[in-house]
Amino acid sequence: MKIETYHIPFFNADSCSADCLVAFVDFAWLFDATSQSQAGEIPKPSWLAHILNVTPSLSASCSESKHLLISEVPNLKASRLLLVNTNKSNSIANCTPDEAHKTRNMLARQATFICSQLDELNVKSACVMSPFANCQAYMQALLDALLFASYRFKAFKTSPNAQKPTSIKRLSIAVEQDELKPDIARALAVHEGKSLTRDLANLPGNICTPSCFAECAEALASDSSLLTTEVLDEATLKEMGMGAYVAVGQGSEQPTCMPVMHYKGAADSDLPSIVLIGKGITFDTGGITLKKPPGMQNMIYDMCGGATVMGIMKTLTALRLPVNVTGIIATAENMPDGKAFRPGDILTTLSGQTVEIISTDAEGRLVLCDAMTYAQQFNPAAIIDIATLTGAHIVSLGSQASGLMSNSQALSSALVEAGESSSDRAWAMPIWDDYQEPLDSFAADMRNSGSNSPGMITAGCFLSRFAGNTPWAHLDIAGTSFQYGKGNSATARPFSLLLAFLTQYSEKPDSTWPVSPVLY
Repeated sequence: MKIETYHIPFFNADSCSADCLVAFVDFAWLFDATSQSQAGEIPKPSWLAHILNVTPSLSASCSESKHLLISEVPNLKASRLLLVNTNKSNSIANCTPDEAHKTRNMLARQATFICSQLDELNVKSACVMSPFANCQAYMQALLDALLFASYRFKAFKTSPNAQKPTSIKRLSIAVEQDELKPDIARALAVHEGKSLTRDLANLPGNICTPSCFAECAEALASDSSLLTTEVLDEATLKEMGMGAYVAVGQGSEQPTCMPVMHYKGAADSDLPSIVLIGKGITFDTGGITLKKPPGMQNMIYDMCGGATVMGIMKTLTALRLPVNVTGIIATAENMPDGKAFRPGDILTTLSGQTVEIISTDAEGRLVLCDAMTYAQQFNPAAIIDIATLTGAHIVSLGSQASGLMSNSQALSSALVEAGESSSDRAWAMPIWDDYQEPLDSFAADMRNSGSNSPGMITAGCFLSRFAGNTPWAHLDIAGTSFQYGKGNSATARPFSLLLAFLTQYSEKPDSTWPVSPVLY
């Protein structure tokens, strides 16, 4: 899709040459005959009188509508006019984070409808106008929403019509001043990263295997001089002493591996990096602790953390963000088999700590803990792991916020702030010492799962034992990374949060996040 901007006053549509003009406007104002334009306000469009003459009842019926599609409007070059109801309160300028979040959510819903409508009409080119064209933040959010909504996952559709991408080939965004243009290059780079995240997440387990992750990581490195990739194979992981990591994939025919990507975008290549570790369990049956059949097909999404890290690395290379980031994909397939690890097994981790296995379905933390220990050799500024780790997250926070646990109050606050600024929210949960007791084991240093304990927090407590003195944060994205039972269900979250955090870090590379005496 080609994206362009052009300078045109709102509702001055004579010069808009497109198949469809999409105009955001307050219907209550537009269709109220008693409401006249005041000095300094947007004048009502010349074609409004024609619309009301053709459909006299329109004024009464449309003030509460959300959308209105009209064909063949006089004085318009566009063959169709799609009106989208909005109001003054929808601007992002000078508003609270909560108000901005609501506006971005509204734009996401409107963009989904617009792209669906344009697809249905087979529209090839569209022009978008908004009364908030003088607000760069709003226009950037609108462009991001339209690009996100244009995503289609049709890799396995065989019908020629079903294989077609979105019909829109050219999207024009009207702005009132050139300096208020949205950053198209950034929007496209973000869109490509999010699309890669969603593509990988939506792939079935027979296609997206650990080897698929390795191939993707190597392909990204071949496309950028700022990125290098090393893939640690199963034999290497075993030789290094990653007993917990390797155990998870023992029952699978798919070889376990660990792609490690190093992005060097900072002017100082020795600047401490941020390490992102993504859980990449490409299919999770639960292993010997077998999951119940209903919903098991959703376990193709148990690698969304890894997919998010992969997408972030792609966008970093496109933006050339001045920051150093190491991306690690902790990937394996958890299957039942005669060689699979069992409840009651005791595993030795790379850190030397031992873990008693209570549930083989608590496998994500096992690959993550060894990856966290491995990452400490890079002396990073911080380690952030991203994982669809617990169903308890869905019970606690639903799909609205990712669960955040950290050994650093400062790091936790920075991530929460990044989530607020990007409308990709996270909520900090405690991992006090009081919560550690369910992990106590009679036979080993710890158990991998508690009983009758808050599952999301217990998982965070487990991982905290492998952070050492490194600032660390854990994002549980079980409820935010995909939508249950809906098409195009991968959401790419928490991509926006992570990119906002990395952008902030690139602007303040001397940032530090002290490890707190009390775990937050």
